[in-house]
Amino acid sequence: MLNSDALTQLKQFKQDLRIANNRFEGTVKGSPGRFGFAVLDDGRECFLNPDEMQKVFPGDRILVEVSQDDKGRDVAKVVQHMRSELKYFVGRYFTRGQGHFVEPDLMGMNRWIFIPPKKRQQAHVNDLVLCRVLQHPFPEGKPQAEVVKIIGKPGASGLEVNYMLAKYNLQAHNRASINEAELQKQVAAELEKRKDLRETPFVTIDAASTQDMDDALFATAKPEGGWELLAAIADPSSLIPEGGDIDKYAQRLGSSFYFADRTLPMLPAKLANHFCSLKSGEDRLALVCTMQIDADGAISSYTIEEAAIRCAANLAYEDVAAALTSGDASAHAQGATLQALNDVRTALASHRREHALVNEDRPDYQLELDENGKVKNIYRKINSVAHSIVEEAMVASNRCAADFLKQNTERSLYTSHSGFRPERLDQIKQIVSEQISDYDCSNLHTWEGFKKFMDFLDANPPEVPVKAIANRLLARGALSDQPCPHFGMGLPHYTTFTSPIRKYVDLSIHRQIKGVLKSQKPHTLNDKAIQQLQESLRAGRSAVNESETWLKCEYAQTLIGKTFDGVVQHTTGSGFQARLDENGIEGMVNLGALQEKFRFDGTYFQHTGEHRQFRLEQPVKVTITAVDMEKKLIQMELAEPAPVAQPVTAEEPQAEQ
Repeated sequence: MLNSDALTQLKQFKQDLRIANNRFEGTVKGSPGRFGFAVLDDGRECFLNPDEMQKVFPGDRILVEVSQDDKGRDVAKVVQHMRSELKYFVGRYFTRGQGHFVEPDLMGMNRWIFIPPKKRQQAHVNDLVLCRVLQHPFPEGKPQAEVVKIIGKPGASGLEVNYMLAKYNLQAHNRASINEAELQKQVAAELEKRKDLRETPFVTIDAASTQDMDDALFATAKPEGGWELLAAIADPSSLIPEGGDIDKYAQRLGSSFYFADRTLPMLPAKLANHFCSLKSGEDRLALVCTMQIDADGAISSYTIEEAAIRCAANLAYEDVAAALTSGDASAHAQGATLQALNDVRTALASHRREHALVNEDRPDYQLELDENGKVKNIYRKINSVAHSIVEEAMVASNRCAADFLKQNTERSLYTSHSGFRPERLDQIKQIVSEQISDYDCSNLHTWEGFKKFMDFLDANPPEVPVKAIANRLLARGALSDQPCPHFGMGLPHYTTFTSPIRKYVDLSIHRQIKGVLKSQKPHTLNDKAIQQLQESLRAGRSAVNESETWLKCEYAQTLIGKTFDGVVQHTTGSGFQARLDENGIEGMVNLGALQEKFRFDGTYFQHTGEHRQFRLEQPVKVTITAVDMEKKLIQMELAEPAPVAQPVTAEEPQAEQ
């Protein structure tokens, strides 16, 4: 038997032999066409012609032989199929002649997959189905699959969400896994071990329909100035064994997801909406962060401890806002608490604006469905002072949690944001040099420099929408096991622990904090678990967004011919995407259809013509003209000329980056 050194040498020998024969391992990357690419492990992309692409699926690991064509381009020939991640897929069922096929709904895949006669589950043409791969296309290029489930027919109630749940493999809990009697015993026993704060009149502030209430607040003014702010956060970690079935499901899902017609809860409804939810008058387990807030909004000190609480009231945003804006909050049963919470909110917000970053509220919209599960109206949500109370209290609590973990653990879980994408730094520096010539942007790669830059743009907004451009050059937020800066919030480190019923990150943070409080080894997630968690969160968000886009497209069909005010949301080489102010619907405006010719500047994300210019966040008036339901795209056209604008530089516009 070969020892480890011999195995390593043999592996290296095989690798050297492959390189000598121009053979390399890589991953298949699809395209909008029938061709694709082999992305080699060394970073090179080699062209896969349509015949080669027929042998593989996007995402497959393959061994290829690389050569060059007569244009000097690297091209790949598939030598060996190593493995495939594609096991299940969703798509549309159809027939061609005597053949039955499914067209997979997968990015980068443009092919039909044959369904054998005995594997069709009585599916009909245009049914949307879930399929399992039976036969991989390598080497003959003839894949096969079986229909596992008929999701629904076009137009069926709830189809949009059901389809996305299947596409992203999002499944509901097994309700039989909850033992209510045992849970009641656990809660009763745990309550007796904790600090008793049941006489503190906490209040929850949520939407009127919210069932999974996981945070409650109380504040009181201090005689010497400032406030004491208490944030009680529901503690499901005491009822959910780590590694158990419920925990495994929660970790795999990553978060609760809120669809237009339903909620897919991270925890079973009995836990999320009953045993853990901070219902008024009910004894509940909580982690309580008690903060001493100075008069200027600074957090001078804090404690985090396990407690037993009993909320005095569950309040709706609208009621809280009405009480605080009526001029006489004292008339409300919780008036003193609400006034103190509003006062501390004002101080916290002021301090955060000065010492961190406060982003403008992005427009948020609510889809109202009819009895058939289709959109009958979309209205814009308006954030009130009540929303701000909760936001400021949660941000303050999360900052304390991040500091607590930084001080007491070597490895934890933080939410980080690295600012501008590295490959976009030169672009933003070019824009700054041309538009704000005297600004030193040498420190944009640091969170302090990033914060200073964003503060400068807020205080000195140039004519060109530099901040809008900058926001489109940012990296995504990420999870980290170390306290990295959060550029977007202007903070040296940040985490979240205020939504443990709804978010697995927060549930995990609870376990870490409690481990420290009990002098036990803190619970941690390894790198693989963190990566899987991030992928799960992306999948869930994609499912929600795609289902809402589908519903909006159906609704937009009823609006064809109508004109709306909107803004330029994104730009492409052919036109721009407009977002309607009234309902948040987004659609494409094709500038190529106009007689006027436009040049696209990919540095400034703008189109410039002889008489008009279109920039990010520019107001426009557009008319909905068509909806492509297959591609889920809404087409719009300009309803009136845009104002004349001069190019931002005299230089030739750059190609799109």
